[in-house]
Amino acid sequence: MKKYLLILGFISLCNFSQAQYNNWYFSFSMGGGWPTSTFANSIAGDKLSGYAQKGFSLVIDATYPLNDHWGLKGMTLINTNSVDNDGMQKLLTARVPSIISVTDPSKFSYTSNPWMWNALLGGPVYTLNLGRFYWDLQLLGGLNLTYLPQQKLQYNDPANKWYYLDTNSTTMNSSFGILAGTAFRFPISEQLNLKLGFGYYRSDAKVSYQQARISQLADGVNTEVLANGSYSIPLRMITGTIGFVYYLN
Repeated sequence: MKKYLLILGFISLCNFSQAQYNNWYFSFSMGGGWPTSTFANSIAGDKLSGYAQKGFSLVIDATYPLNDHWGLKGMTLINTNSVDNDGMQKLLTARVPSIISVTDPSKFSYTSNPWMWNALLGGPVYTLNLGRFYWDLQLLGGLNLTYLPQQKLQYNDPANKWYYLDTNSTTMNSSFGILAGTAFRFPISEQLNLKLGFGYYRSDAKVSYQQARISQLADGVNTEVLANGSYSIPLRMITGTIGFVYYLN
């Protein structure tokens, strides 16, 4: 009798696990990212300015429904935003130390990479079945990894035996990120939905920099650190994406 009960229990457990597994659904979406607040500012005297411009967003997520309305979602969010290079160069030029003699501004050179960050998020999602489509409301939080623009300003006048360099002293920063968003899923087939997603993402990025004068010596170079500092830039972004949802069942 115990043997039959164990077999019955094992079969029930397998059926339950299979049913739960088949409840999963996945989505892949891409679209645009619009910086907001001071992240979009290009004010040389404002350390909160992010000099960020419109960018690209990619979203990959998986959802495990707990019942008809509630579920748990895990998400990978990838964003990249170009930089207002004119504004960023003005910022770096404005903070050149007074002890550096700039006789020819045309000798400045500037380079920068775009803003980029990856976020691994998780949290609850609430779904409303409105007949012809599903409406999802979600609040997710997790790890944010920001790859800093790596802006670099150099002043190099051949008449001098030195050159000036202002550059990032770190390449990446980690912080907490949170996404409040909504999505609409429109059925195309039994296992496929069209998805339109909108979200508001916020985090912060710490930028550390160093200003130095590098002198050319007979036996090498000498690096004289003139100043260094750090400040935190609020990352604020509105995202809009379109993609597809695939159901396992």
